[in-house]
Amino acid sequence: MEPKIRLYRPGDEAAVAQLAVAGFEQSIRQYYSEEGVAAFLAYIFPAAIAERQRNGCQMAVAELEGEIIGAVELRDFEHVSMLFVLPEFQCCGIARRLLTRAVTLLKKARPEVKLLTVFAAPGAVEAYRHLGFLPDGAEREESGIRFFPMKMKL
Repeated sequence: MEPKIRLYRPGDEAAVAQLAVAGFEQSIRQYYSEEGVAAFLAYIFPAAIAERQRNGCQMAVAELEGEIIGAVELRDFEHVSMLFVLPEFQCCGIARRLLTRAVTLLKKARPEVKLLTVFAAPGAVEAYRHLGFLPDGAEREESGIRFFPMKMKL
């Protein structure tokens, strides 16, 4: 059965936070300091997700049999601020489908935008390369969060 890709609805934030925690624990936590872990967990707190959706971020989710199994969040229709798929559903094309929906939203809202950016966690760089992103500078760290800036031409 194929997951349905749909726009975020109020009430989705708890499930999105849970899937983000699952992805974080599997492949990101090991790269972050205590400060970075705290900053990330604050970012994915359900109330923070809901607040961002009310204030300019856009999110699409992948839903399978009523369960949210993936999510992508765009900031300012030019930056991927979050992209997670539950570990058991990774490598099935869901991230690509979510990213395709995000790009469709971006092109409709801001057709002048020609680059999509992301700050990839060290463990996610290869996944983003596979999705079409290229490195855009050296590794950086802010508030204990390590990342590689990447970009994709639209």
